[in-house]
Amino acid sequence: MLRRKLMRSLTQIRLMIARLNSRINALQEQVNDLQGTPSSSVMALLRGKLNTRITVETTAGSVFGTLIAIGEDYVQIAEPNGSIAIIPLRSFLSVA
Repeated sequence: MLRRKLMRSLTQIRLMIARLNSRINALQEQVNDLQGTPSSSVMALLRGKLNTRITVETTAGSVFGTLIAIGEDYVQIAEPNGSIAIIPLRSFLSVA
């Protein structure tokens, strides 16, 4: 009888673990979706500023120059000294 109860408990624990794993996978997909793609409003803002001077605050500091290209997950800014900065969108804090 004790063995039967133990087996039932183990079966219930396995079922709970399977449900939790399924929920974890669903949450991980949501996190990946949020991290992987910049919002359409950010992309629209950047497209409106193409070939204009902008300042981007990033996790590594400020970058000032002319926005010359917008990639899927990065931008290119031509700085006044002639160098080209490639900035991943995930590093953006603000754009002015």
